[in-house]
Amino acid sequence: MSRDEIESVELRATVLCTPQARASKKEKLAELAQLKAKPTEGKRVPVPMADGGTSQEDLGMFWRKIRPNLGPEPSRATTKLSDEEKKPLLQIAWVQEDAAGMTEARAAQT
Repeated sequence: MSRDEIESVELRATVLCTPQARASKKEKLAELAQLKAKPTEGKRVPVPMADGGTSQEDLGMFWRKIRPNLGPEPSRATTKLSDEEKKPLLQIAWVQEDAAGMTEARAAQT
Protein backbone atom coordinates (compact mmCIF):
# COMPACT_ATOMS: atom_id res chain seq x y z
CA MET A 1 0.00 0.00 0.00
CA SER A 2 1.26 3.45 -0.84
CA ARG A 3 1.49 6.27 1.67
CA ASP A 4 -1.48 8.06 0.02
CA GLU A 5 -3.61 4.90 0.26
CA ILE A 6 -2.72 4.48 3.94
CA GLU A 7 -3.61 8.14 4.67
CA SER A 8 -6.87 7.72 2.74
CA VAL A 9 -7.78 4.61 4.76
CA GLU A 10 -6.90 6.37 8.02
CA LEU A 11 -9.03 9.38 7.06
CA ARG A 12 -12.03 7.18 6.21
CA ALA A 13 -11.62 5.29 9.49
CA THR A 14 -11.55 8.59 11.40
CA VAL A 15 -14.69 9.83 9.65
CA LEU A 16 -16.54 6.54 10.14
CA CYS A 17 -15.57 6.25 13.80
CA THR A 18 -16.39 9.85 14.73
CA PRO A 19 -19.67 9.95 16.65
CA GLN A 20 -22.38 11.94 14.88
CA ALA A 21 -24.16 14.73 16.72
CA ARG A 22 -27.71 13.85 17.78
CA ALA A 23 -30.72 16.09 18.10
CA SER A 24 -32.00 16.75 21.61
CA LYS A 25 -35.45 15.77 22.85
CA LYS A 26 -36.50 19.42 22.55
CA GLU A 27 -35.35 19.58 18.92
CA LYS A 28 -37.13 16.31 18.06
CA LEU A 29 -40.34 17.54 19.70
CA ALA A 30 -40.15 20.76 17.67
CA GLU A 31 -39.76 18.73 14.47
CA LEU A 32 -42.68 16.44 15.41
CA ALA A 33 -44.84 19.54 15.86
CA GLN A 34 -44.13 20.48 12.23
CA LEU A 35 -45.29 17.16 10.78
CA LYS A 36 -48.67 16.90 9.03
CA ALA A 37 -48.93 13.14 9.65
CA LYS A 38 -47.71 10.53 12.11
CA PRO A 39 -44.02 9.73 11.42
CA THR A 40 -43.01 6.38 9.96
CA GLU A 41 -40.72 4.24 12.09
CA GLY A 42 -37.47 3.35 10.33
CA LYS A 43 -37.43 6.49 8.16
CA ARG A 44 -34.74 9.00 9.07
CA VAL A 45 -35.41 12.69 8.54
CA PRO A 46 -33.18 15.73 9.02
CA VAL A 47 -33.78 17.50 12.33
CA PRO A 48 -32.31 21.01 12.75
CA MET A 49 -30.11 21.40 15.82
CA ALA A 50 -29.33 24.45 17.95
CA ASP A 51 -25.74 24.60 16.67
CA GLY A 52 -27.00 25.15 13.10
CA GLY A 53 -26.33 21.60 11.93
CA THR A 54 -28.77 18.82 11.26
CA SER A 55 -29.09 15.31 12.59
CA GLN A 56 -30.69 12.36 10.81
CA GLU A 57 -33.27 11.03 13.27
CA ASP A 58 -35.92 8.32 13.23
CA LEU A 59 -38.91 10.35 14.43
CA GLY A 60 -41.17 7.30 14.17
CA MET A 61 -39.11 5.51 16.82
CA PHE A 62 -39.00 8.68 18.92
CA TRP A 63 -42.81 8.94 18.65
CA ARG A 64 -43.19 5.30 19.76
CA LYS A 65 -41.11 6.07 22.86
CA ILE A 66 -43.03 9.23 23.87
CA ARG A 67 -46.52 8.22 22.67
CA PRO A 68 -47.66 6.61 25.97
CA ASN A 69 -47.18 10.00 27.69
CA LEU A 70 -50.34 11.17 25.90
CA GLY A 71 -52.51 8.16 26.65
CA PRO A 72 -54.13 6.64 29.72
CA GLU A 73 -50.88 5.07 30.99
CA PRO A 74 -48.10 7.69 30.88
CA SER A 75 -45.92 5.58 33.17
CA ARG A 76 -45.37 3.17 30.27
CA ALA A 77 -43.48 5.79 28.22
CA THR A 78 -39.80 5.07 27.60
CA THR A 79 -39.01 8.77 27.22
CA LYS A 80 -40.88 10.95 29.72
CA LEU A 81 -42.45 14.31 28.83
CA SER A 82 -43.30 17.17 31.13
CA ASP A 83 -46.71 18.86 30.96
CA GLU A 84 -45.04 21.78 29.17
CA GLU A 85 -43.60 19.42 26.54
CA LYS A 86 -47.00 17.76 26.02
CA LYS A 87 -48.99 20.96 25.45
CA PRO A 88 -47.79 21.76 21.90
CA LEU A 89 -48.16 18.14 20.82
CA LEU A 90 -51.75 17.97 22.02
CA GLN A 91 -52.64 20.79 19.59
CA ILE A 92 -51.81 18.59 16.57
CA ALA A 93 -54.65 16.67 14.89
CA TRP A 94 -52.76 13.41 14.24
CA VAL A 95 -51.53 13.38 17.85
CA GLN A 96 -55.06 13.92 19.15
CA GLU A 97 -56.33 11.03 17.01
CA ASP A 98 -53.56 8.72 18.21
CA ALA A 99 -54.13 9.67 21.87
CA ALA A 100 -57.88 9.10 21.51
CA GLY A 101 -57.18 5.70 19.95
CA MET A 102 -55.03 4.70 22.93
CA THR A 103 -57.77 5.77 25.36
CA GLU A 104 -60.43 3.84 23.42
CA ALA A 105 -58.24 0.73 23.25
CA ARG A 106 -57.60 0.89 26.99
CA ALA A 107 -61.31 1.32 27.73
CA ALA A 108 -62.12 -1.70 25.55
CA GLN A 109 -59.71 -3.84 27.59
CA THR A 110 -61.46 -3.13 30.88
